[in-house]
Amino acid sequence: MVRGHPLPTAGEGPAARDSDDGVRGSAREAAAAPSVDLPLLPAWDESRVTNADEEVVIAHNWDELRRFMWNYVGIVRTTKRLERAQHRIKLLKEEIDEYYRNFRVTNDLLELRNLVEVAHLIVRSALSRHESRGLHFSRDYPDTLPKALPSVLTPRRR
Repeated sequence: MVRGHPLPTAGEGPAARDSDDGVRGSAREAAAAPSVDLPLLPAWDESRVTNADEEVVIAHNWDELRRFMWNYVGIVRTTKRLERAQHRIKLLKEEIDEYYRNFRVTNDLLELRNLVEVAHLIVRSALSRHESRGLHFSRDYPDTLPKALPSVLTPRRR
């Protein structure tokens, strides 16, 4: 129960219904799109890595991500702040990649990597939307378009 209101059960709530903005329709379209063959990853070779004595760095990066997402990618957004967040995400990705190459992979590192990837998707989506819609307001694009455009992101090849 949240503030005296029961929590919705499975099959209830706005996500369970088709809405005017076509959320379910977009998901169906994305699922029906042709699949992309991704390259196979090589087997993990643990012989060249060490334990990370710097677990504090992972905790610091986690905290940094949380703070700049709150400050730069919050409810009220500007393109400049989104671009700053995008730059910080790029730096965090580079640091995480270095950890992957040199230290033993831990659950905290995996979770940080996943959080950074989600942050990247949020910022990329926000930068592509040139309007204010729903909960998020853009100072650079204060108006709402007459019709909501799809916001399904497609993966980029590396």
